[in-house]
Amino acid sequence: MFYKVENPFFVSAHEYLLKSFQIDIQKNQLVDLTISSPTLFLNLYNLIAKLAVKALLPRNHGGIESPSITIIDGSIRDKSTHLDFYSFVDYAVHYGMNVNSVLERIIVIRSFTAHQLADTIICNLTKMIQKYKSNLVIITDLFATDEQLHLSERKWLFNNMVKSLNSISESIIVAVFSPVIIDGFQKVISINTKNQKNNNK
Repeated sequence: MFYKVENPFFVSAHEYLLKSFQIDIQKNQLVDLTISSPTLFLNLYNLIAKLAVKALLPRNHGGIESPSITIIDGSIRDKSTHLDFYSFVDYAVHYGMNVNSVLERIIVIRSFTAHQLADTIICNLTKMIQKYKSNLVIITDLFATDEQLHLSERKWLFNNMVKSLNSISESIIVAVFSPVIIDGFQKVISINTKNQKNNNK
């Protein structure tokens, strides 16, 4: 009997250490964020600001010294965004960082339609990462889709976005925040998990 084996993922130990860090999602519950595959945070939008600001910290203070952080806000059709910029300021002050410097290094891309969101992730994200030298990309509401689109088109856009994120995660940390579990993500983090869960759907 033969099994199809996916191509293995190779990365040097040095690069792995440079692009991995931990974040506590609640007391005594640490989550490892690394390259190799995206991490899905289930209903943990309150962690976005903390995750973004901490990634800017020096490594000896628990960060990854990322020159910038790229955030793609997928809240389409004027739905309320999950980005609270006052929280970014609060965490910058908490970590003893210059507030203006922190805010200038957080790049936010807002998508107003499903096509804009897909175009950003599939066609432009790699160029943005290279331009801003981000070591962490955060996506909010990837599950959000335009209900006016045909089901087959929504599925195509969604599958290609997930495929693109899996590819990008081979070189940088990718964190996706969603209200539901999404097919295609192996690492799923929720408030009730002490460790990462495997999504076997």
